[in-house]
Amino acid sequence: MNIKKHLKISCLFILFLAGMSNAFAQNTQFYVSPSGTNSNDGSKEKPWKTLEFAKKQARFFDGNVNINLFDGTYTLNKTLELNYQDSNVTYKAVDGDKPIISGGVKVKNWRKGKNGIWHAKVPRGIKGRHLYVNGNRAVRARTANADGWERIANRPDPCGSVSCRDDENTPNGFKIPKDFPKLSNIEDVEMVNIMRWKMYRGKLQKIEDGIAYVNQKYWDLAKIGPFAILNNDNHKAVNWLENAIEFLDEDGEWYLDKKSRTLYYKPMKGEELNKAEVVISNVEKIIDADGLENVAFEGITFAYANWNQPSTPLGYVSIQSGAVLADPDYQSIEDAFEGLVDIPGNVHFKNSRNIVMKGNTFQHLGGTALNFDTNNQNVNIFSNAFNDISGSAIAIGNLQDHHIVPEKISREIIIDNNSIENVGVEYWDVCAIKCSYVKDAAIVNNSINGSSAGGITLGWGWGRYDVDNFDFWKDGSDKAYNHDTVAGGVLVAHNKITNVTTKLGDTAAIYNLGASPGTKWYANYIENVAHPEARFCSAYSHGIYIDNGSRGIEIQDNVVIGSSHEPYLANGSHDYNVRGEAYYYKSDAGEYPKWIEEKAGVKSEIKDLRHREEIEKLLPESLPVDAKFHVVEKGVAIGKKITAVGSTANSRASFTTDGKTETYWRGEGKEGELILDLGKTSDVYYVNSAFGYIQPKTKEEVYFRHGYEFEYFTSTDGENWTTYGEGKKVSTLAINQQYGEDQKPVEARYVKLKVYSSGEHQLGVLRFKVVDQQPVYGGRKFGPQ
Repeated sequence: MNIKKHLKISCLFILFLAGMSNAFAQNTQFYVSPSGTNSNDGSKEKPWKTLEFAKKQARFFDGNVNINLFDGTYTLNKTLELNYQDSNVTYKAVDGDKPIISGGVKVKNWRKGKNGIWHAKVPRGIKGRHLYVNGNRAVRARTANADGWERIANRPDPCGSVSCRDDENTPNGFKIPKDFPKLSNIEDVEMVNIMRWKMYRGKLQKIEDGIAYVNQKYWDLAKIGPFAILNNDNHKAVNWLENAIEFLDEDGEWYLDKKSRTLYYKPMKGEELNKAEVVISNVEKIIDADGLENVAFEGITFAYANWNQPSTPLGYVSIQSGAVLADPDYQSIEDAFEGLVDIPGNVHFKNSRNIVMKGNTFQHLGGTALNFDTNNQNVNIFSNAFNDISGSAIAIGNLQDHHIVPEKISREIIIDNNSIENVGVEYWDVCAIKCSYVKDAAIVNNSINGSSAGGITLGWGWGRYDVDNFDFWKDGSDKAYNHDTVAGGVLVAHNKITNVTTKLGDTAAIYNLGASPGTKWYANYIENVAHPEARFCSAYSHGIYIDNGSRGIEIQDNVVIGSSHEPYLANGSHDYNVRGEAYYYKSDAGEYPKWIEEKAGVKSEIKDLRHREEIEKLLPESLPVDAKFHVVEKGVAIGKKITAVGSTANSRASFTTDGKTETYWRGEGKEGELILDLGKTSDVYYVNSAFGYIQPKTKEEVYFRHGYEFEYFTSTDGENWTTYGEGKKVSTLAINQQYGEDQKPVEARYVKLKVYSSGEHQLGVLRFKVVDQQPVYGGRKFGPQ
């Protein structure tokens, strides 16, 4: 990595931080209090009442503004939205005060009913998925398990690494046990399905003749493979059901009847509801920021926010780590990757610069607590506390930013000295800290204790988006990109990670997918990677796990004590990583340097924000890098001659192979050809293209999934052409791959893509890729090597 470049950026960031630290001595000061009034002048003696009003008043002042929050709860009835007009502002707790910004609604006037169940009315429009009594999360009424349930759908064959969509033979029904109670509000009931490392939640639609039918939109998503709902045996179909008054039979359970606006709760022993603080979640995003610059939040508690998508017909279908399928129109997992979204942040940022989150508390939240989505730069998340989170504590990056233009990469993110406990409470497949596509992040001195699945997860794509498509070429998953993803340069050091994978497995305390050149995992202390307890899940978990396509990672001086399976696992990736000293123990601890444990986790002596150069001084010299460290370029057409035939092009044919995601080839009319000259006769292993165009303003890829009639051809002389692969076909997917017979190579110098018709769309080709070398297929090795 370029240390001079880092130094320049970080010094600018430190100057901003220094300005923030001195803000109270020189900046415009305003004050807010829940007991204030918006007709006041915003002074310390006469504070305003609402954050929304304070935000708008701050826009009238040039320079830096401090909005100081007195003690108390600031209850929001809608999201606090911030944009570029709200830059240069610090939101800070008054010294000694502990203000709470709440997305919840307090519930009062409880009455006792039958069977020890109390009830109360909630305001109109409340759709909360979460209830908290005296600061403790209550359990939404549920069955103990789902013994006796059986899926009636056939399991398509094959149904492994390919899609399980078979709409004719896979009805959306489940046989119910004979003793299952009659339900009063069937449409409220949610089914929970666990498959290996995945957790799904979908709503029931109806029950007829002993068959429970789930919502069709959820079912269409849940069928998309691999390893989806149809992969489990029929009798391993359901884990439990929840959200019915008929399930409310245990102390601490609750149910909301939305039609009557009645909330039911069965108190725990000793709870007096009319003396208790009872809060139901309401607002989904407490803060939604887009385009901010030079903004800080310090000493504030964010609590009681909702996330309601799992209560909609789409349900919750996550393929891994909170990556959610949300468009049932996709027919395969490989296409559906283009529509994946993350669980949104209850505090959410995008397109922002110079942001500080310091000394805040995030608790009792229904989504991801803190999400820095796409295009954020120079962010410091320092000394915050996270507890009782439905999803992840922190998520950085966007699942669609794998090849984003360089100026919009989320980068220079520091996650430092944070305490994270009890995450993945509702969505068991998530991890504590997630970085998908991010450049030059540092994750240091964090303490993670208690996660339903992983601790720190990096990367995305299983190698599908990389040039060489390292591990998955045989299943048609290559995305046809001709240059590397943006991910890399991530430092993971001195973290203490304990008691993870308590619910779901096939993950790790520290986990990676895809290429991440320049990434270092150094001196992390890991203890008790638990044996997962959920039924029907993958039983194995690991301390350190470099999964499919991982490469470019230096791993040194990490300690793993107590792992349900191999403390270190390299799956389809080991030849591309460098490992130094390692101290891995499956059960009891052996010998390891005690300084690793002593330096790991949150440290009280770390009191001030740190920049990356300061952190990197803690590291030893880089490990040696062997010849296989770099990503091997396979099938790259950049620089090869490519021409367009049969249509007048208004952008060059080479734009489909230039390695830039902001360019593409578009022809006029509905038909046309692209011809690629490989320069010499080569073995062509497969050909791949993506149809669509680039949005001019956002530079986003727009795929045409349906309607293209196309065919591939090969030639040795450029004059005599032979049909390649499957011949002429009509596209149903965004990524259209073709293979030779039995995936054997075909000798060719020229490869042609002929589009006979682009259907309802204008002719456009995002990417055209020919693989002229045999792809590597990764193996699996266990244990240190």
